[in-house]
Amino acid sequence: MKTMIVGLALCTACAAGTASAACEMPSLVGAIPDGRTATEQQLSAAQSEVRAYVEAMDRYIACQNQELRTLGESADAEFLYLMSTRIESARKEVDAVATRFNDQVNAFRASRPGASFPPR
Repeated sequence: MKTMIVGLALCTACAAGTASAACEMPSLVGAIPDGRTATEQQLSAAQSEVRAYVEAMDRYIACQNQELRTLGESADAEFLYLMSTRIESARKEVDAVATRFNDQVNAFRASRPGASFPPR
């Protein structure tokens, strides 16, 4: 019986490690240009990079959530806590990147009265 429990625990750990490896966290966005001095083209390129990053992070978070659903109650409390923390950290990172980009868009608009970004 003890051997069966240890074997089951190892299988669960292996499954968790495999599923976690499939959830690859995307690289952080590169430097976002200063909106006061950036050109519209630079800001547009940054916008594309931020959008791609947010989409990749959404997939990463969905993958992590799927892993949690798959393991369900079979996972131990420490693993569940770590996964929840990982997901929350990813959400905070996405929010920080989006806020940083939006701040630079606002700086771009403020430094160019009458200008609009993104172009209409």
